Amino acid sequence: MPLRREQVVEAALELLDEVGLDAFTTRALTDRLGVQRGALYWHVKSKQELLAAVTELVLRPVFADDGREGGDWADDLTEYAHRLRAAMLAHRDGARLVAAHVTVNQSGTEQLAESLERYLRQGIPMPVAARWGDIVSSYVTGYVLQEQTAPAGDPSAGAAMEPWFPDGHPSSGETFAASVATIILGMRAEAAALTPASPALRQLNVEFRNSTHG
Repeated sequence: MPLRREQVVEAALELLDEVGLDAFTTRALTDRLGVQRGALYWHVKSKQELLAAVTELVLRPVFADDGREGGDWADDLTEYAHRLRAAMLAHRDGARLVAAHVTVNQSGTEQLAESLERYLRQGIPMPVAARWGDIVSSYVTGYVLQEQTAPAGDPSAGAAMEPWFPDGHPSSGETFAASVATIILGMRAEAAALTPASPALRQLNVEFRNSTHG
C-alpha cells in the first residue's frame, strides 16, 4: 500500500512521544516507516514542514467540533485554555513543539474568522478579541512549557511552602485554573468598559478598519 501523508505525520508524532524533540530525526522516522528518504519528502518538503504538520495534529482536539454551542465569550476562552493545555500535555515536548512550529492553515484561518465573528456579535471588537486570544494562547503555552521542563520537585520545597498554603500546596492543574480565571476576570473588566458609546471602542473600531483597508 502506498505511503500516505497522514501516515507519515502520525508516525512522526509517535516517534516524538518516544524520543522527544531533541532526538527526533527524519532518518529515525524513515527507519520506523521502512521507507527511503525520498518517499518521506514526497509528502513533506522539509523537517520544518513535517513538524508543522505534527503540531497541527497535536492541536486538532482543541478545535474539534464536539457539538457544543458557542456560549459566553468568557466561557469559550476558558474552555479553549483548558483544551489547549490538555492537548500539549498529552504529548512529550508538546509545548515546545507548539511554540516553535505552530502555523495557521486555511482551515485554521476560517475557524479564527468564525470565532472572531462570535465575539463581535457579543459586543467585543475584533482587535480586542484577537488580542485576548493571543494572551490566553501565550499564557497556556508558557505554563505548559514550565510543566514539561521543570525538574523533579524537591520534597523539602513543599515543607518550606506550608506557612503560605496551610491547606496544602495547590496542584499544577488547580493553579492553572485559578490563573486562567484571573486572566478572564481582567478581560471581563475591559469588556465592561467597551460600551457601544465609549470613545475607546470607537477608536478601536476606527483603527481596525484602517488596518484592514489601508
